Amino acid sequence: MPSTLEHVPLFAYIRAPEPWGRPVWKPRWRVWRWVLAAMLVAYAAARADGAVGILLVFVVFGLVCQALAEALPYGRGLTEWRQ
Repeated sequence: MPSTLEHVPLFAYIRAPEPWGRPVWKPRWRVWRWVLAAMLVAYAAARADGAVGILLVFVVFGLVCQALAEALPYGRGLTEWRQ
């Protein structure tokens, strides 16, 4: 009687080696400084009342836009478009 282990397929995951000189995860500090500033100002906006709170909400919006501008690649816009 044949053993059942002789007919079991073997599945193996072989991980490709990482390229030399590339860190596994490198933080983008230019983005994180805007995110941290937005978080701090958002906390201040939540604690503030009246016009100061609204002004701080607009500042948070500007900081988030700045973080997105740093995080996303430059699209070269229409100002550089030529016919």
